[in-house]
Amino acid sequence: MFDADKFVKQVLSGNKDAFRFLVREFGLLVRGYLAARVYHLSDAEDLAQETFLVAFKKLRDYELGSNFRAWLLSIAKFHLTNHWRKNRRRADIMEQFRHDIAVAIGSEMEHASNKVKTNQINHLLDCIAKLPDRSRKIIRAGLDGVRLETLSNEMNLKPNAIYQIRHRTHRILRDCINSASQTLT
Repeated sequence: MFDADKFVKQVLSGNKDAFRFLVREFGLLVRGYLAARVYHLSDAEDLAQETFLVAFKKLRDYELGSNFRAWLLSIAKFHLTNHWRKNRRRADIMEQFRHDIAVAIGSEMEHASNKVKTNQINHLLDCIAKLPDRSRKIIRAGLDGVRLETLSNEMNLKPNAIYQIRHRTHRILRDCINSASQTLT
């Protein structure tokens, strides 16, 4: 069984190098305790280092004969609690920052978005106006939710012919909108 008090006495009597035996013995325990409670392994490593640094500095506060393991884990728990508190504050501050930015630029972004939408709708309407009557009628019927059978009877076309015209018309509209948007940029 490992006698932590033996090494604590050596460190307190001036043999600072003896502390490495304590780190070697309890390092895995402390890192494991912390790693099970934080998201990033690097945070656990940093907290473990801080724990051992504080333990070394406060070794005179340790009561010989008491449980060194529990004393060391209480230091680790203290650093873990501070880590959580600091990260929670940071997350709260970032969330508030995001909110403030959204409020500050919200109206500008909405205006820009509406302007883009208006421009896109105008381009689409211009492109639709350039279509032949039959293609415009098929697009309009699609927007109005007219059933294919009804449209087929009204236009005296087979459903397959309407599908083909609609497909070609969609491609023409897509090309027209793309070319109009490229001239604006």
